Amino acid sequence: MPPLVLASFRSLIYREAGASRARWLHAAPPLGIIALLVLAPALIDGALIVLFVGYALALLNLGRTGPDALDEARLDGAAAAHRALLIAAAALGISALFDLVIFLDFQWSKGANAALIVSNANLLALLFLGPTAIVAARARPLPIVASNIEQAALLAAKDREVLDRIDHLLAEQQLSRDENLTLSRLARRAGVPAQLISGAVNRLARKNVSQYINDFRIAEACRLLRETDMPVTAAMLESGFQTKSNFNREFRRVTSLSPASWRERNRPSPP
Repeated sequence: MPPLVLASFRSLIYREAGASRARWLHAAPPLGIIALLVLAPALIDGALIVLFVGYALALLNLGRTGPDALDEARLDGAAAAHRALLIAAAALGISALFDLVIFLDFQWSKGANAALIVSNANLLALLFLGPTAIVAARARPLPIVASNIEQAALLAAKDREVLDRIDHLLAEQQLSRDENLTLSRLARRAGVPAQLISGAVNRLARKNVSQYINDFRIAEACRLLRETDMPVTAAMLESGFQTKSNFNREFRRVTSLSPASWRERNRPSPP
């Protein structure tokens, strides 16, 4: 299970052709467990604990830079995918913890409490995973600080150049309306590495790439709601959103109103 979980999130990260030559190494853990089953069954418990903890740490490392790390995820789902990554890492860690507790129970009391531990494991995971995932998802990396004024000025100028190029694509070429837009696809269209785009947006706009692009989408949705009689759902789809929940959440983030309330307040009065 741990290698499959890691592989599912790796699929949301753009990788150059030939960059995944070592993927076959992830077949080693299950093959190793099978070998221990035959050769040294007593070591299986310890091996499983190490395996689950190792892959939990690998998942956390994968998403250490936040939603923008998942540059092949659709932008309106990147934040949710990152939260899922954190939950998956926590789940693997909790699985390792329960394996350890059950192992110790067999060592100390010959498994007298094992059934109770196993029956409550899922309930405890639900109680602790939710709050832990929410807190972790809200954590933000510290901004990059230049070592001196000259370096800061150069960095700001480079960031502005990158952001101007991105703004042209999103506004003039209407790339923000592409519902399947990803950070890696945006980077390829702009001819700028994804890391530079993410850094420029974080430093200048003080938000992540998903929120930045959604600002353009909300602006387009507002234009449609103000200037046309298009239904709210049609305006949502036309501006690049795919789900009502995400559209409504982002609309309130930008305007502090629901789409219907905003339209009511901002439609021009009839002559």
